[in-house]
Amino acid sequence: MKTYSCFLLFIISATCSAQTVNIDPTSTTKADDAYNMANMYRTGAGVTKDPATMLKLYETAAELGNTDAQLDLGDIYYAGKDTTQSYSKANYWYEKAAENNNATAQMYLGYTYLNGKGVIVDYSKARHWFDLAVEQGDPSAQFHLGTMYLEGKGIPRNEVEANSLFKKSCEGGEPMACKKLKEISQKQ
Repeated sequence: MKTYSCFLLFIISATCSAQTVNIDPTSTTKADDAYNMANMYRTGAGVTKDPATMLKLYETAAELGNTDAQLDLGDIYYAGKDTTQSYSKANYWYEKAAENNNATAQMYLGYTYLNGKGVIVDYSKARHWFDLAVEQGDPSAQFHLGTMYLEGKGIPRNEVEANSLFKKSCEGGEPMACKKLKEISQKQ
């Protein structure tokens, strides 16, 4: 009986993983389903890992407004994992997620403009995106904005503001901010 159950389970799982995935791109109610299925194809949870299907599903979910899919697509294109690296595509998806009030995407866009990753360095835009992420308590954005204040990049140099942001960032778990605070205290 045990052998029969295992065989039946094998047949059912083989049938399920062999099915093609069709998502109606015009339906906004499918965004979360497409995102969840994309994660399955990314990790191989219940299906064979398939980067092409994963990207198609993430793009469907992202185009339908799923902010997590937009952020994940930004990360995938930024790193060039499972696809060709493209800062412009990464920034496109980060901006979509940032416009949907995603603090991580806002921080990434700030970093992009601060360091010229696929865009021309623009301290004003970097600060704009960092400010939005800082308002939501993003520790990485606090660190990067603090660095802008400390170094006077596009804004007047302000060590007090920099230290305040580094402290909040460190308390939020950003190790680079803790290291920066330690460096500053050793110089004094």
